[in-house]
Amino acid sequence: MTSNRSYKVSDLLKKEISLIIANEIKDPRLQNINITAVKVSEDIGIATVFYTVIGQSINKSESSIDEDILNKLSGMIRSTLAKNIKIRRIPKINFRFDESIEYSENIEKLLRDLK
Repeated sequence: MTSNRSYKVSDLLKKEISLIIANEIKDPRLQNINITAVKVSEDIGIATVFYTVIGQSINKSESSIDEDILNKLSGMIRSTLAKNIKIRRIPKINFRFDESIEYSENIEKLLRDLK
């Protein structure tokens, strides 16, 4: 059961991480990153940040470079979050490519092929 607090923290982290990536990280390889969701553990110790890349074909192997870069920057993002938001504990951040979009596109394609 997910608490109301973890939902609120997830929403706050999604907004703040999106702003940090857009405004404070100058790496051109990350300019098209879109944060799609954030899932926070019950104890708010770990946040999994799901992302897609705008304008790139949806393929996990192509996004692995972005994931490596994002995970290397997670410490800097975490410290920036600590300055920008007021919560007791800033969670450890793990970035993951959001495969749900690819999955839904595959289902749509299968449904179109059935017609």
